[in-house]
Amino acid sequence: MPQAVRAQDQGTVTRITSVPEGALYLVDGQPFNHSTSAIWPTGSKHTLSIPSASQNLGVRTLYNFIDWEYAGGKLPGSTVTVTASPAIGEYKVVFGIQYAIGVSYFNCPDPANCPSPGTINVNGTIINSSQDVFVSAGGTALLQAFPNAGYVFTGWLPGPGQVITGFLNSVTVNSPIVVYPTFQVARKINFLTDPPELTILADRTPLGTPSTLDWAFDSVHTLGANSPQQDKYGKMWAFKSWSDGGDLNHAYKVGRSNMPDTVTASYVPAAGVSILTLPVGLKIKVDGQFNALNGTYFAWGVGETHHLEAPLTQVDAQGRTWQFSAWSNGGAATQDVVVPTGGDVNGYRLTATYKALTKLSVTSSLTGLSLKVDGVACDTPCDVLRSPGTPVKISAPATVAMGDGARADFDGWPGGGTDFTVTLADTDTTVYASYHRMNRLSSLSDPPNGAVWTVLPASSDGFYNAAATVALSLTAQPGYRFRRWDGDLSGTIPSGVVAMTAPRMVKAVLDTIPYIAPTGISNAAGATPLKGVAPGSIISIFGANLSGGVFVAPDGMLPQTLGSLTARVGERVLPLMFVSPQQINANLPDDIATGQQILTVSPNNQPDVRVVFNVVRNAPGLFPVPVNDQAFAMAVHEDGSAVTTDSPAKSGELLTVYGTGFGPADHARLEGFPTPASPDYLIVDDVSVQAGDVTIAATKSFAAPGKFGVDAVQFRLSGVGSGSVTFKVTVGGVDSNTVLLPVE
Repeated sequence: MPQAVRAQDQGTVTRITSVPEGALYLVDGQPFNHSTSAIWPTGSKHTLSIPSASQNLGVRTLYNFIDWEYAGGKLPGSTVTVTASPAIGEYKVVFGIQYAIGVSYFNCPDPANCPSPGTINVNGTIINSSQDVFVSAGGTALLQAFPNAGYVFTGWLPGPGQVITGFLNSVTVNSPIVVYPTFQVARKINFLTDPPELTILADRTPLGTPSTLDWAFDSVHTLGANSPQQDKYGKMWAFKSWSDGGDLNHAYKVGRSNMPDTVTASYVPAAGVSILTLPVGLKIKVDGQFNALNGTYFAWGVGETHHLEAPLTQVDAQGRTWQFSAWSNGGAATQDVVVPTGGDVNGYRLTATYKALTKLSVTSSLTGLSLKVDGVACDTPCDVLRSPGTPVKISAPATVAMGDGARADFDGWPGGGTDFTVTLADTDTTVYASYHRMNRLSSLSDPPNGAVWTVLPASSDGFYNAAATVALSLTAQPGYRFRRWDGDLSGTIPSGVVAMTAPRMVKAVLDTIPYIAPTGISNAAGATPLKGVAPGSIISIFGANLSGGVFVAPDGMLPQTLGSLTARVGERVLPLMFVSPQQINANLPDDIATGQQILTVSPNNQPDVRVVFNVVRNAPGLFPVPVNDQAFAMAVHEDGSAVTTDSPAKSGELLTVYGTGFGPADHARLEGFPTPASPDYLIVDDVSVQAGDVTIAATKSFAAPGKFGVDAVQFRLSGVGSGSVTFKVTVGGVDSNTVLLPVE
């Protein structure tokens, strides 16, 4: 396997950017308007500047210089001198953006003499004609419109980013924007009533008649008639019509004419009308509004039509429920009535008659419980009205969520179940839905998955009756040791009992301890048929919590301490290649004796951990190259390029396949040092390969030069079919693991 090569120091790479992108800046006098990078000698001086503090970089857009910034702070001034340093990888020139608000309503050829229809105040800036006002991006400008003499302000044209309230327009500026105030020439409008000297409403403001107002061409206003109202002689009048044909309250649009317009509101004599209920004190909706009817009096015009709605059910002041029966005129519960001729003299009376109902009230130990009554959803306390003798079906939910970690379970109706039918009598009835609280028990370990829990009694969803107690105990997994409880348990014994009167959380705090699995030492190439490792090979040590992080040996000689960890066989300290919490890769010395050996790992600030393993003369393993969930041989062509599915091996060529654990070489391997390029370190025992069903004698097998513990076998491919064939190596009669070899 190739070793890493250190890069030489080529200076400091410094990136210069503008925020936002596109602004013009200079680096040592050279202009840029986009991000750039330069390799500067460390310690060299460079000048950063801007040609202009305000730059026009788009349609009606200004960029205004703020400062130069870097990760450690800010540099004041538009021109700064910086020193190249690896500690500062980027400088930013920061600009604030301003966008134009274009106010478009009147073009003024002579600013000193403009017959403008009005003035606009933009954040305190007064303008009399169309022009641009610049505002910071993301800011808000408040615009106010004021008409000049002879004109009226008719509003702002709606647009994006604008909040309009009358003559005020709050504009959020995220891009150049144009706003449009509108002014109109005024027209005189005369207002009269028949009979005269009554009042009307103009734009919801009372106005005595006769009166005249100035309103703009094409403007729309609201006209309303006060009805009923009393004239100066004490006679009551009810509204009849407007001369422009509008409703009592309607929109009036001003026409384009220099001549005044006249609008007249006509009234008719008003009749005294009484709408009553039996029993008294109930409510009726009259023309869309409820009115209490104990002596309520209406003044309606003779011949007018009014809308009455008698609610089908209602409750009186004493809590008694009533159902509509009939109107005194024989009409439906909802009807239109016409005030008869002579009503202004004799008056007019209607009475709505009701009969009593029985009320069923459903309450619960849970406030706001959502249940169903006759299939219709109803929240407690829930009231329904039915005629006496009516059966009513009530359905309650079996369980109700009560926030995080709690719920309520239904106790059941009389006779059991979640459905209950009650037949109403002549008196009001109440039924009660009772629930009991269930609380959730949450258990976790820190670190996670460090222990196996036993919880009694068991619960399929972790919820328990609030009156229950629960016993917990745990067994620490390999690599962990119980320290103490946290949350709703305490102590240092790995068992305890909690009362479930509330949602509970129990956490087991564990200590991590180093651990090596009983079969945790294997060939670094992966699983091999023979359960043992060979001297001079790369071995993998698998376990848990072996180190506090991941560490890779540096180039050159392998260290005996890596990440403050050492590994030894007997008294021999092993050269280390890779250390992590779950795996250690080490180079087994060439002269380790065969048979059972004891490996000791000494992590930093942790107790030693030991394991017995087996050393054998030959334990070949081939390094796999994973491709699409398949393991291919680590092999190269005769020219040194990799054998892959896109570049398969060819019949007759000399191939080299890499592995480890091939056994002793004719020269002792150097402990902790890469194998020299010369002389060849030839494998002593017989080596052959099997590609598919074909066995091929090795041309050469040797310790790979420049590597630690890596062995190689060379052979000339022949007699093998095409495709991905199985491949293994046999050394001294011992087979390796099987991988795939792509063959053309």
